[in-house]
Amino acid sequence: MPKDETAADDPRQGPLNPVAGDGLVVVENPPKAPMHMTPDEADISGIRMLDAADRSREPRAGRAKPGRDDPGEASGQ
Repeated sequence: MPKDETAADDPRQGPLNPVAGDGLVVVENPPKAPMHMTPDEADISGIRMLDAADRSREPRAGRAKPGRDDPGEASGQ
């Protein structure tokens, strides 16, 4: 970071923290300017986005997906 740049001006804000909704993924307060992330922060953001997308597709009520919480159902028992 250049010496004249303050911490408030730092474009790095850490990894994204998405929240899974009912059929959607919400990322609150994404910056309007480009974000700068370390490779690890980018990896974490991507994993979190994929996880939130998966959770947003799951039905809120009813059965869990086979293999998640019921090993007997996944094995056909």
